[in-house]
Amino acid sequence: MKKPETEEEKLHWADEKEVISSNKPLLFLLRLFKIFPTRIVLLLIYPVGFFFFAFSKRARQESLNFQKVLFEYTDGKIPKKISAYRQIVSFSLCVLEKMEGWLGKFEYDNLILHDDDLPELKNQLENGKGAVIICSHLGNIELLRSLSSFGEHGVSREITVTTIMELKSTEQFNKTLQEINPNVAFNVIDPTDIGPDTICKLQEQIEKGGLVVIAGDRTSARTRDRFLREKFLGRDADFPYGVFLIALLLKFPVYYCFGLRTKSATVNPKYNMFVERSKVDLNCARGKREESIKALCHEFVEKLEKYTLQFPDQWYNFYNFWLLNEEM
Repeated sequence: MKKPETEEEKLHWADEKEVISSNKPLLFLLRLFKIFPTRIVLLLIYPVGFFFFAFSKRARQESLNFQKVLFEYTDGKIPKKISAYRQIVSFSLCVLEKMEGWLGKFEYDNLILHDDDLPELKNQLENGKGAVIICSHLGNIELLRSLSSFGEHGVSREITVTTIMELKSTEQFNKTLQEINPNVAFNVIDPTDIGPDTICKLQEQIEKGGLVVIAGDRTSARTRDRFLREKFLGRDADFPYGVFLIALLLKFPVYYCFGLRTKSATVNPKYNMFVERSKVDLNCARGKREESIKALCHEFVEKLEKYTLQFPDQWYNFYNFWLLNEEM
């Protein structure tokens, strides 16, 4: 029998309070990055992880909830041992690696490329054609975005990356990243600012050979009643309708992209870069638009589940992911 959810568990992810209410601890870490070698600073993942573990009851609770869902879905195969601390330490390393990336200390050579659709995407970009990238909060896509800021993207020309992302929920962290590198806020669009003219501007950027990046695993903070329901790890979960609508309206090739660390907690790890192109027909007739939007979402959820099973400790959605819209 499922136990009743607490008021906190019924919160939409956008209503969560940021764990760090001040950016002073992050600024302290920034100073350490500037003084000491990166490998030494990355050893701080354990005290930083303990800080999150000790002061964020929600992170502890939702880490355990996620792992229990995963354990049930895989018949006890994943994870081998349920541990909130392990997942939070992995997240702490992700935070430090984002800072490392925007300081320009992470190199393209640290990426492990795979026999997937990345060569096709790179060839497309080389020929001056852009694309839409749908990512998630599994792994560290921000690290890949920071690489592009320094021109390290494996393509011989400059690539403009426009990112659609919610800024309010991580305000202090974003503020710190902007102090590291002002390009953090360059070409970033808050979803609440999207209007009819935004699609035209995004189309222009892609036509000029740019990328538009948007996360597909969190429902909208503004239009919470617009969602698509899919099975994820065996349970119903809601996904953002607007993300897949935008991808369809732009009518440019869509790629699913994941940046996933080779190990959960290690100094100077390499990152897997997985890229898979969508097979959904984006040039459908208006009458089949809804069908294509649902197909895009379903395809994305399949990819998200696939990589979540491979890299479960890098799941960084610390809220009740399976909270359905009518339960809020």
